[in-house]
Amino acid sequence: MIRLLQESDIEIICKIVNDNWKSVYNGYVNEKLLDKQGCVDRKNRLKADFLSGRLLNYIYEYRDQPIALLSIGDTADKDIPMAFEVWRIYILKAYQNQGIGSRLLNFAEQEAFSLGHHEMVIWAFKENVHAISFYEKHGYRQDKEQYLSQPYFAYGVRLSKKLFD
Repeated sequence: MIRLLQESDIEIICKIVNDNWKSVYNGYVNEKLLDKQGCVDRKNRLKADFLSGRLLNYIYEYRDQPIALLSIGDTADKDIPMAFEVWRIYILKAYQNQGIGSRLLNFAEQEAFSLGHHEMVIWAFKENVHAISFYEKHGYRQDKEQYLSQPYFAYGVRLSKKLFD
């Protein structure tokens, strides 16, 4: 079931995000982002972001437990200001590769289209070939690459997709 994030979900969702960062991004993002203090800082930023209402944040729930996060909203990219962006998809490791990411991505596209958007964008670290392959499998194409300096010190790739009814 996909539902809106509630304040009571924040702790477990922050843990899912941090666990993903430590396992997926290890070796190609700034190692300080993956250490104990980096995880504390990310948790604090996530909490503030969730409570700000800046993005639409959804939970994928299984047996009444949050197991995944989807964050979507207007893009910050100035070259495609009318696009909608997937800001975050993070899934509890035990539930990865079971179709949940596809369900969340399809949900994001439907939400974007229902809000009047006709293009979706997603940023991924260039070294995250698994994520890039996943998005390409769903019709996204790489259209921009950029060095993401501090705090990441890694290259990012933007993928985009036109949405049609």
